[in-house]
Amino acid sequence: MKVFLPTIALVCLACLGAMAQTPMQWLERMARAERTVALEGERVTQFFLPAPLPPVRERIVRTGIRYRVEYLEPTPRRGEVLIDDGLRRFHYLPRLKKVQILPSDQPQMLRRRQDLLERLRRRELVLSVKGVESVAGRRTILLEASAPDGKPLRRWWIDREYGVILRMEELTPRGQVRMRTEYVRVALPATVPPERFEPRFPPQAVQQDILPPVRVFASVAEAQPFVPFTIRQPNELPKGFRLVEVRLRLVQTRPLVSLHYTDEVSSLLVFQTRLPLRPNAPFLKRLAPISARVDVWSKGDVNFALLGNAPPAVFDQIRKALR
Repeated sequence: MKVFLPTIALVCLACLGAMAQTPMQWLERMARAERTVALEGERVTQFFLPAPLPPVRERIVRTGIRYRVEYLEPTPRRGEVLIDDGLRRFHYLPRLKKVQILPSDQPQMLRRRQDLLERLRRRELVLSVKGVESVAGRRTILLEASAPDGKPLRRWWIDREYGVILRMEELTPRGQVRMRTEYVRVALPATVPPERFEPRFPPQAVQQDILPPVRVFASVAEAQPFVPFTIRQPNELPKGFRLVEVRLRLVQTRPLVSLHYTDEVSSLLVFQTRLPLRPNAPFLKRLAPISARVDVWSKGDVNFALLGNAPPAVFDQIRKALR
């Protein structure tokens, strides 16, 4: 009996360490890890309801919001490649000799996390830490989201060291597992060369571009994860002006951010990009309000353009608040 006491003590200490952080702190670590941690491994996803489907086995590399997935099983999907760089998603289908270019699914994932937080704030969901388990040879804590009546709805197995989700389950209201995805092998942290995320496919593959020209966000915070530089905002707005939306475009495959301000009479647009900007750039003229003034400058490796038909004093106030 004494032989097992050290093992029992270690398990108890691990559980106490997991409980030392609140469920919301674990959720925050999980969200932070999705944006920052690099990993490499193999993942298996299974759908059990409404009808069981063959498991999908993937080789995956990930660095923050960028990821590359290579499908290994089932056999009909073997050889497919999916690359998401935070703005675009490239899906290579070898059997069709086609590459589909779609919007990144990262904004959708961001909205799901925000919806989860809103449901927690409204107390429609309850978070709890259920204990410590091993997944892919690594120690994880089990975080569970349940309905107020205690019925579990979703579970995450979170790597204790790095905060990465190593296993996730979605459950039905009856407690049945609808879907499970988990790593069966993982390296943390991993060194992933940037070229792993470059969309390089066989030259005979036909590209089918179904990417919309513009992505619209309600705030800078929503758009920031998909832009490789810090989006700057005026430190003070003129009276009556408010941010209407944030738009993200791809120009020559590079992101162009525009912040749209208005007081319901006149408008101001703040553009930010690493592309070269000139006051007479054709795409700026196409996007500018009628009779707009244009001011262009650089700060570091980011170029800025302020366009607007607001009164000169308002235009100058915004320009000074950005510099």
